[in-house]
Amino acid sequence: MDLRGGCITEKDLRVKYAAYINKKNVFLLFLLIMLCITSIASLNIGSSNMTVGQSIMTLLGKGSKQFNHIVFNIRLPRVIGGLFVGMSMALSGMIIQSTLNNPLASPSTLGISNASAFGANIALIVFSTMGITSTPIVTSAVSFLAAMLCMILVIGISNIKGAGKTFVILAGVALNSLFAAAITVIQYLADETQLATAVSWTFGDLGRITYPQIKIVSATTLLSALVVYMMRWSYNAMDMGERTAHSIGVNTKNMRNISIFLAALNTGVSVAFVGMIGFVGLLAPQITKRVIGEDKRYMLPGTLLMGALVVILSDSMARSLWAPIVLPVGAITSFLGALLFLYILFKKR
Repeated sequence: MDLRGGCITEKDLRVKYAAYINKKNVFLLFLLIMLCITSIASLNIGSSNMTVGQSIMTLLGKGSKQFNHIVFNIRLPRVIGGLFVGMSMALSGMIIQSTLNNPLASPSTLGISNASAFGANIALIVFSTMGITSTPIVTSAVSFLAAMLCMILVIGISNIKGAGKTFVILAGVALNSLFAAAITVIQYLADETQLATAVSWTFGDLGRITYPQIKIVSATTLLSALVVYMMRWSYNAMDMGERTAHSIGVNTKNMRNISIFLAALNTGVSVAFVGMIGFVGLLAPQITKRVIGEDKRYMLPGTLLMGALVVILSDSMARSLWAPIVLPVGAITSFLGALLFLYILFKKR
């Protein structure tokens, strides 16, 4: 019965539910279309004066030798890498926020991003001081290992008897500060060349990712997304709080450990290859949730598409706002994320 005293028929319920589902599907389709448009536009940003039509023809195998080199060796890896890095970081943020039931939670909150940056500084500065040449592979490997170390610490803390979600977040904040302090000490002792290299890496740059690295990021992201989708009902239960989830049979501790592992894995791989691109894990899930809700059947693909769109759009802005100067993509995402962060704080006050 509705508020006016009339009866709601089964047909009315079906119509309303169909409209409810259509809204979600339309939003997902909108994100997909916007992502395609933004990606094609991103391929056209640069100093070569290449038109959109020429970019498309080059992708179809009908471009000149010069355009083939520009598109396939310079711009396309940047776009594809941005797509999967954005998805990876957005996925990390979504599962952390869902598990800890905190809209401000993200890989940065648990110290994972700073741990990756700490590992990179070790490779770029400490190894260099010891006479060890730090190649991109070595830097990526040490950065990833540091993220895994942080993950082990956070999982260990979360398994302490009586440790709740608030305790885990506070421990993550402490680890975040610890790694940030360690980075400061290392950079303070570095010479000018080492410091410039480390700071440049910290800014985040999609231009450094290669096709082999894209394969690693894409495989990690897609497999993690598949695991999350298989556990979508458990994540939906976690959105209602640990007590509610536990009361309907969800092992909340295992969910917390799996989520932290997946978040650390995806963040560590992404940061290891492109540097720090902050706030994507906060931006994408929050924007998506406010449009289509928290049902992971729809929020998962929506968050992945939104994360990719945020990174590609931010990278396009970074390359075009002050062209030919290329701004750090992390600066754009951090600016947007800070605005959303403040909005959430004031709304939740």
